[in-house]
Amino acid sequence: MRFVIILLAFSLLSACSSPNECTSQCGEAVCGDDGCGGSCGSCSDTQTCAEGVCTTLGCGDGVLAETETCDDSTDHPCTPESYCESTNACLSAVYSGSVATCDAKCETTFTEECINDDGCCPSVCSPQTDSDCKPANCGNGVLDDRETCDPPEIPCPTECPNTDPCLTVALTGIAEACNAACTTIPITACFPNSDGCCPADCATNEDADCLAAACGNSIVDSGETCDSALTWPAPGACTPDCDDHRACTSQSLGGSVETCSVVCAVTDNTTCVSGDGCCPPTCDELSDTDCANVVCGDSIIDGTENCDSMIPAGYPGACPLSQADCDDSDPCTTDTLVGSAADCSAKCVNEDFACGAGDSCCPASCTTGNDAECAALTLCDTYCTNAMTYCVGVNSIYDTVEACQAACLNMPVGTAGDVTGPTLQCRIHHLMEAMNDADTHCQHAIENPVEACI
Repeated sequence: MRFVIILLAFSLLSACSSPNECTSQCGEAVCGDDGCGGSCGSCSDTQTCAEGVCTTLGCGDGVLAETETCDDSTDHPCTPESYCESTNACLSAVYSGSVATCDAKCETTFTEECINDDGCCPSVCSPQTDSDCKPANCGNGVLDDRETCDPPEIPCPTECPNTDPCLTVALTGIAEACNAACTTIPITACFPNSDGCCPADCATNEDADCLAAACGNSIVDSGETCDSALTWPAPGACTPDCDDHRACTSQSLGGSVETCSVVCAVTDNTTCVSGDGCCPPTCDELSDTDCANVVCGDSIIDGTENCDSMIPAGYPGACPLSQADCDDSDPCTTDTLVGSAADCSAKCVNEDFACGAGDSCCPASCTTGNDAECAALTLCDTYCTNAMTYCVGVNSIYDTVEACQAACLNMPVGTAGDVTGPTLQCRIHHLMEAMNDADTHCQHAIENPVEACI
């Protein structure tokens, strides 16, 4: 027995006398224990080590922080590198960050470097500095091969306004080379963060702009811009063409009816230019000959007109005809019809009652802190009860009811049924949704949300 103990002691002594025999377990790790009593590296004060990788504090905690572009544990998944690519010679796409550090992002830039035979003619280049800008018969007034314009007979574009969130637009080429053109690149990649575009092939769980879980229920739900079951021009119906009957605007239809995501991008023309069919409100007949053709009753809103008497009721631009047409269904506003349909100057003015006026009303712009009628509605009690009930654990909003009540006093009340906007009613709506999906909706109900109730 004594021999066995001595032999065991000798074995342990031998093992301890050869520490260099330990093999580091770092591998590709950049931080953490190396398995031999040492370290694979250390992280900065703003990072933590997670499975051998230095990770920004908060990454993976279910909350999209200000320093994060994504968080795969929330409804803001990180953009994979495979989505970041470009087939346009003048456009480069650069992927940076990583999923592990919640800062992955894809940034696109248009090149301004003049390089021969790269297939791109940037707007800052000329035929003398870039062979891709070489014209054929520029200046002969004919649209020849490789030409997109030939001034002055065929004018070249000088700017390219982007009115479609699902397009990337840039001015390429130059007028001197007769190849100036507005280049449009469709956005087809599903992007997890909201950029205003829902590509046709994206599912609701792949693109933040394709949120349409209840599309077709005749209600404009959270994440929807319209509902496909409503008939145009009823409120909330999906517009078919974005026509606002205004001569000085350009409209572009984006999104889709199928996903209840139809949006209209509108660009205003405020420049006095004769012959473009538009008379901006700041122009007159001396500065813009189109102002001599402004006619009330031609179904077009132009010049200083607020509406047009020939546009059917219910459609954009139609003239309100009575006080009832100006009713916004809010008992806390004064609804006034000013102007006249006869000269196309009619418009509605809807103004909130004053806060704290003792009028038994809680206007949308008032808070429970500056209007006694708002406080009497006990909306803060409802808000805080639901917040403390449905948003717990990692989804917790407030530590105490008192903290919740203090925050609530600063929130505009809004209107019952609000699903967007910085109102208390919007937050209450999302807290009710949090009963079934706390991960998504609790973050919409916080005091300073990053989406929905903003």
